[in-house]
Amino acid sequence: MDSSGVSPGLLHIKLLTLVLMLCFSLLCGFSPVCVLRRATRFSSDPGSRQRALSLASCLACGVFLASCLLELLPDYLNHMRDTFSRLHITLHFPLAEFILAMGFLLVLVVEQMLLAFREQTCEASLEKQALMDGEDRSRTVEDGRCHLGLRVFLLLFCVCVRAFLEGLSVGSRHERLLEECVTLLLYEGLLAFSLAVCLTHHALRRTLLSGALLLFSLACPAGIGIGMGLDGTESGAQEHLVRCAVEGLTAGIFLNISLLGSLRQESGSPRHRIHKVAFLLTGFALVTAVLFCKV
Repeated sequence: MDSSGVSPGLLHIKLLTLVLMLCFSLLCGFSPVCVLRRATRFSSDPGSRQRALSLASCLACGVFLASCLLELLPDYLNHMRDTFSRLHITLHFPLAEFILAMGFLLVLVVEQMLLAFREQTCEASLEKQALMDGEDRSRTVEDGRCHLGLRVFLLLFCVCVRAFLEGLSVGSRHERLLEECVTLLLYEGLLAFSLAVCLTHHALRRTLLSGALLLFSLACPAGIGIGMGLDGTESGAQEHLVRCAVEGLTAGIFLNISLLGSLRQESGSPRHRIHKVAFLLTGFALVTAVLFCKV
């Protein structure tokens, strides 16, 4: 063993996981982007590309929904329960659920504030001239872009925070490390693919899309590296409470985006409903199969 008490075998596994995580996340993230762009270039039917993108987006919705309900929420509630158990604190108030609800409501409040601010700034110009149908429609499109832009930013924030915290846990882990690393590798690959599909579906610019995928791909390796550096140091109660609060807010935001954002948007379209449900369930099943590896 080295001076930090970590065997060379475990250290090599963590370093290999760090490198593989970065490469595999980049591969899974940029692959659907390249495939969809090539399909657009060689396809003569624009409707086929939109149909394929919509079905892929439903697959991503299933991945995000399963990630939130089966992985993010249970881990957050377990961490919160363990933290207060170590501190010998008995709560008579549902604090964990309250933090989760605050994250859920935060998205709603910020969205409405942004829309209200945009409406107030447009009132002066709208009062000076009569509204045409085209102008009213363009205003609706701008509001929709503002609305979607906020959700895309929050989605990227949630998946990056979650990937960083997962990497932090793996970096400080000593038992069942190989199984945990394989599970995390598959799980982060699914999230990278789903994030790329979601960003492509929202027509994000190429530079922003590449930067978002690179940021997500670096989040988990960064967490593994910091976890390896902090291995052997005892975390205090404040650190555990801060992590639980961040996990709760992230879970609430992620739940809002999964249920009220992408899922509602895709289910609102009347076309290919059965196919969309099938792809959503496929994404849900893929995350479920990956989580079975932890058992």
